[in-house]
Amino acid sequence: MARTGKSERSAASGKTVEDLIVEMEPVPPGGRPPSPPALPPASGPSRFPIFQRLLMVALVLVGFGAGWMAAGLRASLAEKQPAGGRGESRQDLLADGWVEADQGVFTRRCQGICRKPRLYGGGIIDVMEVACLERPCGEIQATFAALDGQGREVDKVVETKNGRQGERLQLVIESTKPQSRSFALVDFRAKARVE
Repeated sequence: MARTGKSERSAASGKTVEDLIVEMEPVPPGGRPPSPPALPPASGPSRFPIFQRLLMVALVLVGFGAGWMAAGLRASLAEKQPAGGRGESRQDLLADGWVEADQGVFTRRCQGICRKPRLYGGGIIDVMEVACLERPCGEIQATFAALDGQGREVDKVVETKNGRQGERLQLVIESTKPQSRSFALVDFRAKARVE
């Protein structure tokens, strides 16, 4: 086949490929509709009118401003005083239900944001908060008794974690015994190494 311009011609019939395709397509009743006029090629910036460009810039600025405000809100929430808006002092922690379990170390059942996982198949999960207020907690070891509905011990759970001074920790306590209904703190130790 010889190539002429953009279309190929058949040597025997002298028809182009486009002519052959048109012949193979079925013709609707009433003839073929005229082909639509070709659109001019779109060029870069002139493709959008000035109003659309201003709208896009405004949307980008609104998104940037919303992100800036969200980051500021997150930072201000992180700076808020814990324990019901009070400062971190011994009296404030005791007033909020914390118990001094060891010298300068306070504990309570989790009352704030507790990331308690779900347990399937029976058992119980609870979360205990530890505040290392006046000293480093060091190695924390908490022993809990899992109690059944009558208050009898059915399981013993030991949780360990390390804590620094000024840090709040969460201990996730789990008993997989199906008869477990509650936890009782049996022993709590916070051993910090003094160097």
